[in-house]
Amino acid sequence: MNRTPDLASPRAGDPQNPGGFAHIPALDGIRGLAILLVLFCHLFWSNPQSSSRLFNLLSEIRSSSYIGVNLFFVLSGFLITGILLDTLHVPHFFKTFYARRTLRIFPLYYGVLIFLLLLTHPLHFVWSGWQYYFLTYTANLALWRTQPLSLHPFNIDPFWSLQVEEQFYLVWPFLVFRVKRAQTIIRISLITCFAILLVRVVIVALRSHFDNIYLPYSPTFSCADNLLYGCCLCALLRTSARQRVLELSPRVFALGAAILLCTAALYHGLEWQTNFFVPTLGFSIVGITAAALIAMTLRPASTTQRLFENPTLRFFGKYSYGIYVFHYSVEGMLSTPIRQIVDERLHFKVLGVLSGACAVLAVTILLALLSYHFYEAPFLRLKRYFSYNRKAAAPRQSHPVAG
Repeated sequence: MNRTPDLASPRAGDPQNPGGFAHIPALDGIRGLAILLVLFCHLFWSNPQSSSRLFNLLSEIRSSSYIGVNLFFVLSGFLITGILLDTLHVPHFFKTFYARRTLRIFPLYYGVLIFLLLLTHPLHFVWSGWQYYFLTYTANLALWRTQPLSLHPFNIDPFWSLQVEEQFYLVWPFLVFRVKRAQTIIRISLITCFAILLVRVVIVALRSHFDNIYLPYSPTFSCADNLLYGCCLCALLRTSARQRVLELSPRVFALGAAILLCTAALYHGLEWQTNFFVPTLGFSIVGITAAALIAMTLRPASTTQRLFENPTLRFFGKYSYGIYVFHYSVEGMLSTPIRQIVDERLHFKVLGVLSGACAVLAVTILLALLSYHFYEAPFLRLKRYFSYNRKAAAPRQSHPVAG
């Protein structure tokens, strides 16, 4: 999503830059990977079964790439916790944090909602009360509602992950400010992760009694552990265990990836709607594996770090928020018509899928660029009035995506 907090990561343990921020390019690349996974999941959909084994395999991989959202969550928790821990000394701690967060997230989120509300009458949108949940960042919790939300061809379903993060950050800064100690944050994070896992186990065990399949997936009480794995990693790296954590991260990642690959082979992908393991322990393993990947990028001069410093990945990371917000609506407008045209004229399904996806991707990137530079940037420049480093406030304050 992203799509969310600072790309500038707090520099831990630097006595000459207390509370300062060091930009880590590889983390831009992590965010780039996350948005590419989401795009692959949403733009390359096709019939679930085909006579081609290769096509079926690619379809299973595509259906599993929703884990890009989990990667967004882990990275967001990691970065935000770092910012909070390294700015505890800043005057007006809460005001500064929430002002910067608001300037990063709200303009585009509410800009899109207001735009759609203005189009409600001319395009005959049916909100059925959902507009109040989206306006209050609570639509991901309103899963008991059965009334339809019809905004075709626009689609704001992906906003649920933005809502999860904002709900989480209504609580997390106060907890960090209260406890302050990294060791305590680690304990709280791990205990809460275990509690959330138990919640998912209960929900999945009883899912036949619920009307909505998304209960173990999108409410904050069942998915916030992925944010907390990032928070825990951040706190761990501010303890004496830092070097050990970085050394073990490739092994943890390899083990987690191996378990997920075996799970995918067993269940024909990481589909979570029809089995017990994936939406319970599987989601926890995804979060831990994502945290290990982030730790691997922090190993100095490592292959992983160089990989995620790739300019293409960093480009997608920089504009991931706009891409995330716009891509599903653009897909609703362009994908099906383009696929139909290609199928009718060339009778080549794969080319239709590729053509639709490429067209949507091109338009989405263009919209994200225009939005960022001409709409979001003026709000982002206002962050200089809420600088973490008062002496260095002004225009050179780090990356314009910083939160």
